Amino acid sequence: MKISSNLFDARINATNILIELSIGEYEKLVKEVIANNEFQRKRVRSSKTVYALLREDILKQCVIPPIVLALTTEISDAIQSNEEEFIKKISEQKDHLVILDGLQRTYTIFDLLADLRGNNDEITLERMLSSKLRIEIYVGLNRLGILYRMLTLNTGQTPMSLRQQIEMLYLDYLSKPTEGIELIKESDGKMAKNIDQYNFKDVVEGFNAYLDRDELPIDKANILENINSLEKLSRENQSSELFEKYLTSLHSVIKKLVELCGDASISEDYEKENGTPFGKNATQVFKKPQAISGYGAALGKLIDFEALKQIDDVSTISSSLVITDSNEFLEEVNNALLWLKNNSKKIGNAQRNYFTFFFRDLLNPDADTFKNPVEASKSALRKYQAQNM
Repeated sequence: MKISSNLFDARINATNILIELSIGEYEKLVKEVIANNEFQRKRVRSSKTVYALLREDILKQCVIPPIVLALTTEISDAIQSNEEEFIKKISEQKDHLVILDGLQRTYTIFDLLADLRGNNDEITLERMLSSKLRIEIYVGLNRLGILYRMLTLNTGQTPMSLRQQIEMLYLDYLSKPTEGIELIKESDGKMAKNIDQYNFKDVVEGFNAYLDRDELPIDKANILENINSLEKLSRENQSSELFEKYLTSLHSVIKKLVELCGDASISEDYEKENGTPFGKNATQVFKKPQAISGYGAALGKLIDFEALKQIDDVSTISSSLVITDSNEFLEEVNNALLWLKNNSKKIGNAQRNYFTFFFRDLLNPDADTFKNPVEASKSALRKYQAQNM
C-alpha cells in the first residue's frame, strides 16, 4: 500500500488520500465492509454484459478507474504523520470504511477471486492478487459529507431517492429509538401493526413534510435539490433533536385519537354502500403515510404562524382532545376521503392536503375546531373544496 497524493476537499471539509495497493490488500481491507455497513447500497444484478467485460479487463490487468472510499472515524493526526503510521491507522479502522463509488467493481473483483479459488487456478489467482488498484479515501467525513459524495459520484447511475438519503442520515434513531416508539424499516420484514410501531419511511416522509412545510410526497428531485435538503436537515438538527420531538408529538396525537375511538370500526353496512373505506378504524386511518405527512406539514405551518410556540405544545393539546361519538368521527373522515377519491385527479396528494387541513384545524388554539376531531374533519374537507374546486 502506497500513498500517492493528499488533497483537502473544502466543500465537505475532508481530506482525500490517493493510495496505490494490490487487489489482495484491497480485499483484506473491505471484504467485511460491504456486508455490514448501513450506508452501503445494494448490489446491481443487471448489466451482466457490462460486468462480464469488466471481469475480462481485470483478468488482463487493465487499469480500472479509482474506487472511492470514506473513513467515518477521525484520524487527522495520522494524516500528518508518516506514511507507515497512516496505513496502519487505515487498517485498524477498516470497519468504519464505506464504498462511495466502485461497489459493483468491487463485487466483480471479489467474484473473480472466488472463481479462481474455486477452480484452484493458483497461478492466475496470485497474478490477480498482486495486480494494482488506485483507491481514493476521504478521511474525516460526517454523514452529510458521505451522502453528498455518494450523490455527486453516482449521478450517472440510478439515484438514491431523497427518502433513502434521509433514512441514512437518521439511522441512529433506529439503534437509539424514542422511548415507547418502535421504528420499522422495510428490510425488517414485519408490519407496523401496534400503536407504538411506525414504518420508518412514513415517519421520514412526515418529518420532511414538517421541514418543507409541504405535505406532498418526496420525489426523485434533482441532485442540487437533494443536497440542499440534506444541508437544511443538518443545520436544523444542530440546535435540538428535531426528529425526536417531531416523532414524540406525532405519536401523542395518533395515540390519543386511537384511544378515543377505542374499538369503533366502520360497519359492514357502510362498506356495502360505499365500498372499501380509507381506514376501518382509527389506527388504519392515522397510521397511513398520507395522514403522517399531513401532520408534519400542518405542524410546521402552525409553528410558522405562531399558533404553536414549540413542538412540545402538541402533547399537551392532544391530551385534551374529545370525541363524543367515535363512529360518527370515523364515518366523517372516511366520507371526506371517499369524496376526494371520486373528485380528485391525484388522490394521494389530495388526501395529504386534507390531513394537513385536518391537523391545522385540530391543533390551532385560534380555530373554532380546536381539540374537536369531528368538526376538524368537516372543516378540512370544506377548506380543500374551497381551495381546489
